Amino acid sequence: ESQRKLRGIRQQFTRFPDQSVLLWLYHCWCAGADAHVFLDSHEAKQLGSLSYDVAIDRRIGRRTGTLSLWTRLVSSVREAHTADELLLYRDRWDTKLEGVQYLTELTMADILFGNTRNSRYLHDPDGAYCTWHIWQEFSKSASPLFSKALASLTWKRDLKMLQLQACVWECTLTPPSPPQDGLSSLETQPKEYAASSDDPCTICHEELGRNSCELECGHEFHRECIRTWLLEHSSTCPVCRDDAVLPADVPARNNSKHYKARPWKRFVV
Repeated sequence: ESQRKLRGIRQQFTRFPDQSVLLWLYHCWCAGADAHVFLDSHEAKQLGSLSYDVAIDRRIGRRTGTLSLWTRLVSSVREAHTADELLLYRDRWDTKLEGVQYLTELTMADILFGNTRNSRYLHDPDGAYCTWHIWQEFSKSASPLFSKALASLTWKRDLKMLQLQACVWECTLTPPSPPQDGLSSLETQPKEYAASSDDPCTICHEELGRNSCELECGHEFHRECIRTWLLEHSSTCPVCRDDAVLPADVPARNNSKHYKARPWKRFVV
């Protein structure tokens, strides 16, 4: 029974090769590492390479007693690294996915290492605020099109990270009308919006067409785009943040059959 539990944890919480440590931590929190997964020191020492970072992995089993996996991961990361070692400041981000990932990394670094009120959100990263430092770093690295959208926002102390993240996801690249110049413009979608087959995938910006999947919340993406998002970034819809299921065996969308995914359930051991 113990080995089955450990196999399940490895399958759910192992870091992907190209995933940053900060994004991996956020993924672990979203997958229930704080609320549903508890291990004693003996079990934790048998996990092996969850992070593929030797300095982190060898510390996961050091603390005695039965603790949540989240507590073990956070303490291990803090002991093994500094914020400067984990956070790669970007000169520029050009897509929605890059922007959301960078915002998540900035927020997680502030929660773990910053001396701000976000330190109180260690057990609820989604409740964190967009501090002035996060705002400056995030907005100055945005590409010109996204800078235009962010310019419509005014930073204030109660601006939440999820609000800024939603602003990025709701920006849609649209072609200009003929009288205008050759630059694309940005429009903001209402939150109630659900994509149709004529709209682009909000992850890659390409036309949806037939090879698409609609989540339970009504938002639609390319099957491979949403699979990559759910596996490598978050277990929620990138537009509205509702829990979502990984479309592992979803058939391609066609005119006669429209697939609707089931709600995603958190991993419990």
